[in-house]
Amino acid sequence: MQRTILITGATGALGRGVVQRFLEAGDQVHLIDQHADGGDFVAALPSDQAHYHSLNVLDPEAVKAWSNTLSQADVLINIVGGFAMGAFAETPLSTLDQMLDLNLRSGFIMTQALLPLLTQSPQGRILNIGARQALQGGAQVSAYALSKAAVVNLTQSLAQELQDSTITVNAVVPSTIDTPANRESMPDADPAPWVTPEDLAHTLFFLASAEARAISGAILPVYHRA
Repeated sequence: MQRTILITGATGALGRGVVQRFLEAGDQVHLIDQHADGGDFVAALPSDQAHYHSLNVLDPEAVKAWSNTLSQADVLINIVGGFAMGAFAETPLSTLDQMLDLNLRSGFIMTQALLPLLTQSPQGRILNIGARQALQGGAQVSAYALSKAAVVNLTQSLAQELQDSTITVNAVVPSTIDTPANRESMPDADPAPWVTPEDLAHTLFFLASAEARAISGAILPVYHRA
């Protein structure tokens, strides 16, 4: 059965890898991002499978109105996120607010809006993106780590709340992702041990599959060799 996949942050480095994996499987993929259009990446995708939507995922009314235009939703993958560094004593509350908005509130809003459709799916899936620091903290990343820890808790809480439904809720917890931005910000680091977007895409694809129907509330580390 052809599924309807909804992916936020779809034109980013991780999003692109995830989009490609589900397109390869023949799914209908809705790419959600904040840009006016998806650019060259979206233009090169098969128009009969890939559908781009410019949407502010932090606007609950806009998200709800958009969700009402859909007739089906089987898998929601919340990839929208952000990263910030800085010593705790020097971290302004505005940075904490930004991290909570991008990493937690975006997925919270999307999940609430899509839950009625996901409930109608025989194999509804909600997939979130955590971070290694969510599980063990980290120096210089307190606001980021807090927001990702909240994503982990939301994933586990929602999995328990929906345990009697056909929906599963899981999160992947990557180490450093091998993206152009991370290579640029850490030019002296060896990216070989980092996890690739393709690695994460394969993991998310499995969690979205029928074979993973018994897995819910999992916080799955995807560290490669980092």
